[in-house]
Amino acid sequence: MSSDNLVTAAGSNWVRAWYAAPTQLLTATLSGRTLRQIVHLHAGGEQLRVRLSNRYGSEPITLRSLSVGRVLSGSIVHPGKKDVLFEGQTTVTLEPGQELVSDPVAMRVEALTDLAITFFLVQGESVTGHLGAQQTSYVTGIGDYTAMPAEAALFAYPLMTSSWWLITGVDVVPLSPLNAVVAFGSSTTDGFGSTLNANRRWPDYLAHRLIDAGGTRFMSVLNAGIGGNQLTPVTSTEIPPFAATGMPRYLFGEAGMRRLAWDVLEQPGATDLIVHIGSNDLRMGVTAETLIAALQDLVKQARTQYRKVFGTTILPGGYPPAQVAQRQHVNTWIQEQGNHCFDAVFDFATPLSSSENEAIFNPAYDSGDGIHPNDEGYRLMAEAIAINQLSGSPA
Repeated sequence: MSSDNLVTAAGSNWVRAWYAAPTQLLTATLSGRTLRQIVHLHAGGEQLRVRLSNRYGSEPITLRSLSVGRVLSGSIVHPGKKDVLFEGQTTVTLEPGQELVSDPVAMRVEALTDLAITFFLVQGESVTGHLGAQQTSYVTGIGDYTAMPAEAALFAYPLMTSSWWLITGVDVVPLSPLNAVVAFGSSTTDGFGSTLNANRRWPDYLAHRLIDAGGTRFMSVLNAGIGGNQLTPVTSTEIPPFAATGMPRYLFGEAGMRRLAWDVLEQPGATDLIVHIGSNDLRMGVTAETLIAALQDLVKQARTQYRKVFGTTILPGGYPPAQVAQRQHVNTWIQEQGNHCFDAVFDFATPLSSSENEAIFNPAYDSGDGIHPNDEGYRLMAEAIAINQLSGSPA
C-alpha cells in the first residue's frame, strides 16, 4: 500500500475517510478570504488529519488558522472545534505542485459526520480543487473570520460555493481495523444530478449499505470521481461537446490512466477498487476496443496494490448514434468476459435502462438530462453491488 499508510504509536493504520479528486479550476479570487468547507466522512476514528493540495498552482499558497469542527447547521459548527497544525505551526505554505498532510488532530468523529474545515487564505490564488462537490461550502468577504464566534457564522459567511478548494482528503485512525474501497469514475460517480447537500451519490449509498451491514462488511468508501473525465487521453483531433461553452478541458481532470497514480494508488487503507468509467470516452468517439484495452491496463496497474478490482457496466444515455453499438460492445465484454479481468462485475446499466430502449434511461431514474441518474437511480447503482464480494475489514 501507499507510504501514507503510516502506523501510529497505538499500532493502528491511517485510513482515508473522505476524498475529493483534484483538478485544475478557474480562479475565484479567494485570496484574503476565510473558507469553511463541508465534507461528509465515510469512516470515524479517534484522530484525524487533513490533506491539502496545490497540485495545479503556479504560485505559493499560504493558509492560516486551520480548524476542524462538526457541523451543526449550514456554516455553523458545534462548540469544540480543533486547531489543525502543520509541523506544529498554525500557518502553512504550499509551494506550486505541493501536497501536504497535517499533524494528527485528537478529535473523535463518527462515520457519516459532516465535518467543517475552516482556514484563512492569506496569500495566493487557489486553482486546485474539485469542481462538482454536490455540497455547499461557505466563503466570507475579505478578512480573517476564523476566530468569529460559532453563533455569528451565519452572518460571517455570506458567500457560497459548490466546489471544494485546496482540500483533498481527511484520514482517520479507526477504533478497530478498517479497509477502504475506492470508487473510480466520472460524473456519475461524482454524483452529478443528485440532490445538493444530501450525499446521494452512489458511493454514499454504498457507504450506508456497508455501515448497515456492520462487522467485517464495513469499509470506508472513497469517491474518486471527476465530472467529464475520460479514461483514455484526449487527442488533439477531438472536439469536446463543451467547447462551445468556453469551458476549458482541464476542469474535467487529467485522463483516468494518468490520475490513477494519485487518485487510486495513493489511498491509505484502500484494498478494493470499483471501476465505473468510460462513458465520456465513448461520447468522444473512442472505440470499444480502445476502451477495453485501457480498462485492462487500469486493472493490471491497480492489482499492484489492490486486493480486489471490480468492473461495472456503462450507463445508457447521451451517445452519438455511431457510438451506441460501441457501448453495447463494451458492456457485452464486461458482462461476458469481465470475470477474466475483474474479480467480479456489477451491472449498473440494466436497472436504469428503459425497458423499451436499453440505450436510454428509464425516465423514473433520469435526473433530467438523459445522461445522469437522479437520487433513486444512484441508489439502484449501489444496490447492484454485491457487498459480500468486497474484501471487507479485518475482524
